[in-house]
Amino acid sequence: MMKPPDSRSPDRRLRGYRIVLTALLGAALVPMAAAQPDEEPAAGAETRADAATAFEAELERRGALIGSVNIMVENVFNLDDPAEDKSLYRFANSIHVTTRESVVESLLLFESGDRFVARVVDESARLLRHSGYVADASVRPTSYDETTNTVDIDVFVRDAWSLKPSIKLGRSGGANEYGFGLTEENLAGRGKRLDILFRSNVERAERLFSYTDNNVNGGRDRFKVLYSDNSDGRRTGFEAGRPFFSLAARWSFTASLLDEERIDSMYDLGEVIDEFRHDTRTWSIHGGGSRGFVNGRTVRWLAGFKYEEDIFQPTVDLPAPTLLPENREIAYPWGGFQFVADDYREVSELNDIGRTEDVPLGLDLFVSVGRSSKSFGADRDAWIFDVSASRGWEPGGPGKLLLFDIGASARLENDVTRNGVLSGGARYYHRNLGRHLFSANLKATLTNNLDAENQVLLGGDNNLRGYPLRYQSGERSAVLTLEQRFFTDWYPFRLVRLGYAVFFDAGRVWGKDPRNTPNVGTLYDVGMGLRLTSPRSTRGSVVHIDLAFPLNGDASIDNVQLLVEKKASF
Repeated sequence: MMKPPDSRSPDRRLRGYRIVLTALLGAALVPMAAAQPDEEPAAGAETRADAATAFEAELERRGALIGSVNIMVENVFNLDDPAEDKSLYRFANSIHVTTRESVVESLLLFESGDRFVARVVDESARLLRHSGYVADASVRPTSYDETTNTVDIDVFVRDAWSLKPSIKLGRSGGANEYGFGLTEENLAGRGKRLDILFRSNVERAERLFSYTDNNVNGGRDRFKVLYSDNSDGRRTGFEAGRPFFSLAARWSFTASLLDEERIDSMYDLGEVIDEFRHDTRTWSIHGGGSRGFVNGRTVRWLAGFKYEEDIFQPTVDLPAPTLLPENREIAYPWGGFQFVADDYREVSELNDIGRTEDVPLGLDLFVSVGRSSKSFGADRDAWIFDVSASRGWEPGGPGKLLLFDIGASARLENDVTRNGVLSGGARYYHRNLGRHLFSANLKATLTNNLDAENQVLLGGDNNLRGYPLRYQSGERSAVLTLEQRFFTDWYPFRLVRLGYAVFFDAGRVWGKDPRNTPNVGTLYDVGMGLRLTSPRSTRGSVVHIDLAFPLNGDASIDNVQLLVEKKASF
């Protein structure tokens, strides 16, 4: 049996301390961080203090009606800007199909003749920004006609470059990832998405086709289909319906289907120690109703039916796995509710560079309870529980954010909890050194009687950047990340914005996985890295290039971990 590594080597610690001092010294010498006074952030970079400006509040008080709605779609490059009026950018604009005004209009929650409501205007702007095919958007009231008591609305959309030849070369936790293909996020300017990709990671190689339409026939209905031919199986998925597209939406209905065959691998110290074939079939229908937006909040009553079947078999390469999960067949009706409070902040330079970001602070609570029964075709009777919640605050006013989230799920079978998971996180952001940002992120997971195909893992793929992927496993985990983020004005070729960060990670697991060696205690690393993002692209695409130095790993771990990966945020 493999022995746990000695993670307390004095020489290793000494090397780690030297690395820490070097990293901190390097950060101190960075010109952008040089001796700037700690001050309140510039007004243009912070949230609006209230849900509406004084002008918007006055329009609401007067009961103003919406006059004309002026939709302006700017191409990827602004040729009125001399810095962008170049032959290359003119050519890029000429071959890019801009978003159709009718597509923008279909996302708006108001039309000419409606009463002006600032909350509806703000929510429309958020829907545009999160549509997946625009770089940025704003919706603002402009000229007011006192005679007719009408106000015109300007809707501004800056298009993102939507046709993306995908070439992916990444490294995380000592493992390489690569891929290539084509993604069109705004097909013919109609807001449809098409993916044709090949990608390979530590788990499998995948050939994927996917098509998504979030505004079928210019309406609120959605449709998605995907097919993936993988090195270890296949995946087929389908989803159609109408979600709660806004806080005021009165109903929703969705049907979905997933059929997948794959090989699940179990890990210890970054190495595969067990594997088995996993065939899963899931289908569900669910919907809900609501009175809409009332007194600053929305309450949605939900119900549905879900069927899940999981079949596990040995693989050809490992005919006798250490721990083969038991097959499961669960079928259950469920009911629940969702409570959403309308409280958002518009910020910038938080998790991206040069974009408007929407941060939800209001309480978002979801609760559901289901009952699996053999009479529905299940192989067991069980209660199914699922709860999640998130909330945010501005402790001390603008420039400081504190965000919490928590989730819990479990099956109750014969008064015994199965696959119980309780997870939570806290994120704190503090604007400092002018426009820069300090962040602290704490995540924790507790489990009880996990299904055997699931692991609580800690390593280079979940914020412990100085260590291999899936390095430690157990029944509980916690990881803390402290990071100082720096945002620059460097904008090479008007294509890429650059930032950088220095960070410290600490994490550990508790409890025992019967397949694994004992855990090695708390692990630490320190590092620094570049962040690259393009305001010309859609959201959720920040390239991380990090150097991370493990401080107390075993001798088999490299002294320096190079990580190159794309993430959703800074």
